[in-house]
Amino acid sequence: MLPLLLACTTAVEDDGIVDLTVTLAAPARGYQVVTDPVVLEPFSEREICSIVRVEPHDDEVLIWTDRMETLVSPGTHHMNVFIGPFSFLDPFLGDGAAEQALGADIGQVDCSELSVMESAFPVFPSQRDNQEITFPEGVAAPMMVPSLYIFSHHYVNTSPDPIRINAALNIETVDRDEVEEVASLVFDAIGGFEVPAGESLVVERTCVMERPVDVALVSTHTHAWGECASLNTFDGDEVSPDPFYVNRTWETPPIVHFAPGTFALDAGEGIHYACHFENTEDRTLVVDGTAEGEMCVFAAVVYPATQSVEQVEETVANGDLAGLLALMDEALGPCDSVIQAPTPWTGDSTCEDYEQSESNNL
Repeated sequence: MLPLLLACTTAVEDDGIVDLTVTLAAPARGYQVVTDPVVLEPFSEREICSIVRVEPHDDEVLIWTDRMETLVSPGTHHMNVFIGPFSFLDPFLGDGAAEQALGADIGQVDCSELSVMESAFPVFPSQRDNQEITFPEGVAAPMMVPSLYIFSHHYVNTSPDPIRINAALNIETVDRDEVEEVASLVFDAIGGFEVPAGESLVVERTCVMERPVDVALVSTHTHAWGECASLNTFDGDEVSPDPFYVNRTWETPPIVHFAPGTFALDAGEGIHYACHFENTEDRTLVVDGTAEGEMCVFAAVVYPATQSVEQVEETVANGDLAGLLALMDEALGPCDSVIQAPTPWTGDSTCEDYEQSESNNL
């Protein structure tokens, strides 16, 4: 990992702008996307959406990825890669269809200007400067090219200098013959809560699977007042008393991967996620999408998806756009269902008695 981190150089240019742009080594096989640099003024906060088009290699249309990696400018609050119903229109309807559906051209805009963000889905939520996810052998996620992606780069420049930032994404691909199971991404968030000034609060819910799955990886996301985030298993009746995942470092939540056969959930079982907040401010914290508010997010990759490799191939080969959009809804979304199972956390419960989880790779 050291060469990647050294790829970020900090330099002050003649115009006084501090250069925090990064360079990520391209994958041996697959695709790389790098956003154009953007300048942030001193003491400013921005969420910049870079709309980028991934061009196909040769005559590729359907590709399979089992590893993704991002590298972002140091100090990034988070950088999420989004897709939506617009992303894969060009292979079906011709070049330009995706941009027309998005209502924006390739380039950079303030994220608040994109009306589709509520219907877009994060396929790679990233809160670390350098982050990667890997799938078990034989498991991969389907993607199409050409395609349109939105890089939502949230940065808070607390320095007295203007800075230049960017982001890079690697999408590593594998042969179709190596793919046995289709991966499915779960991204679930609790909204609408408030943490009163000077108070503590545990926000939680139970994410229930409606089919048997294996869990490939898990992670969480909170902001600065998240004292910790925890994940417990749910056996269909009760939530386990002790968490299997704990994060006390809100700015660098771990991504924990699981080897095949080590974390299986039957239908009706699931994962209970909780965000433990301590509001040290003299104001109420709300969910407002900024660094001055809070969030409680659970993310996971599970497999198999509801559709097989052969069904995905047939949908693409037949030019079945409606079928592709249905596939996206099934493979990318929130928990199958959520319930309020009896909580293992009471009062001002925190994770202080549990060890911090650490990121790993398969």
